[in-house]
Amino acid sequence: MILIMCITKTQAACHRHCNGHGYCSEYQHCICNRGLDGEAAFIGADCSLRTCPKGLAWMGNVVKANDVHPMVECSNKGLCDRISGVCMCYTNYEGLACERTVCPNDCSGRGECYAARQLADEAGATYVTPWDSSKHVGCVCDAGYRGVSCNMVECPSGADTLKGFGNEAGRDCSGRGICDYSNGNCRCFAGYYGVRCELQTTFLTFS
Repeated sequence: MILIMCITKTQAACHRHCNGHGYCSEYQHCICNRGLDGEAAFIGADCSLRTCPKGLAWMGNVVKANDVHPMVECSNKGLCDRISGVCMCYTNYEGLACERTVCPNDCSGRGECYAARQLADEAGATYVTPWDSSKHVGCVCDAGYRGVSCNMVECPSGADTLKGFGNEAGRDCSGRGICDYSNGNCRCFAGYYGVRCELQTTFLTFS
């Protein structure tokens, strides 16, 4: 009795048995595995290449009316490392899918980095529906600091000694001086002094 071992065309055709990341179809090509989200986990003729996380594209090809932000790998702001499946984000972008911007200088260690929707909430407004509500970020500075990256030191301020606009109107140095944001010290106008420029000199000058 003679036994004949047969190898099907399907078994022979799929290179490296799809690298264990898929199965060989009846048409002799690899069908790569998909993740729990239904998206392809591997690509390539032999399923040897990993896919990267997807996010709303910062800019992409128009898919349908009013839709220029389709879901794409690395959000079109990074390159996909096909070996590791990790996005290599461009400068000023971060996240698993490069889906958000970076807060400048990490807020200088003097604040928290919030998404636009959170920034709006902090200001008592709502910004949830727009496509970039969770993509653009900004700093919420600690008390005593200000600026895009919270790098500016605020100066002390109070009421204007002459009952004009002072700190209640958002003016530095009680409205009677200029703030040096590098150190938080007031440079008072002529005729005023004090850490907040809150005092008026009594000296009189005559020509």
